[in-house]
Amino acid sequence: MKTIVVLALVWCAVLAGRDARAARETLELDVAGLQRRVLLYVPDTATPVPPPLVLVFHGRGDDSEAFARAVKLHADWPEAIVAYPRGEWHAEKRQRGWQYRPGQYDDRDLRLTDALLAQLAARFGTRPESTYAAGFSNGGHFVLLLMAERNPAFAAFAVIGSVLPEYQSQAPAKPLLYLFGRGEDPQYQDDWQQTVEALVRQNRTRGPLREFSGCCQRQMAGEGGAPLVFGTYNAGHIWPSRGNEWVRTFFADPWFGAAAARRN
Repeated sequence: MKTIVVLALVWCAVLAGRDARAARETLELDVAGLQRRVLLYVPDTATPVPPPLVLVFHGRGDDSEAFARAVKLHADWPEAIVAYPRGEWHAEKRQRGWQYRPGQYDDRDLRLTDALLAQLAARFGTRPESTYAAGFSNGGHFVLLLMAERNPAFAAFAVIGSVLPEYQSQAPAKPLLYLFGRGEDPQYQDDWQQTVEALVRQNRTRGPLREFSGCCQRQMAGEGGAPLVFGTYNAGHIWPSRGNEWVRTFFADPWFGAAAARRN
């Protein structure tokens, strides 16, 4: 599918303290005739192997610029390529956001992901075994869709502030971090618990729960499964203050990487 036409690359330095940590780039892609924008941070130091790649999806009503300024995963993980795609306008919601299900909006966001992954692999040599997706709220719902529809393209996933109790997929189990705020609307608390149960079934986890990184519980994979880490944090509908630490720890830990399912 010819969906990639790079229209513009705008470079500028992003400083952390006195030292440049990453190059900031606005990447514009023509995806099936729709102009899409991605805010990209690339490490400024060459490495012998391709760096990790993390795609981070904002919530509904937000955009990539504001979300990147608030989350700053690129600052906390400067060794990784961090991409913040921008969602498109939802006519019925009258906000920017992401598709919830296959076929919605002509799969414009799945197509964007395909185009972005192909472009970054061509330019930087990024590989599925070190490529990750994280999302907040509506962006978290889209990450669950990626887990079902683009499973081979990613090593692991992180979903924050989303509920989907009916989730099920025929895709292989992959390592997943799932977080939810204790201050979220009480009507969603039961949905959170039911979402955990759905993800346990999806990832075929079993055995005792063990503490993970001071925030969560982890359960390792049963036969044909993958690890699941889940828990709540002390906030409402917002990216947690230690969210970057937990996401990076989860993605960078080889136990939760692409090889984890093969070990269990």
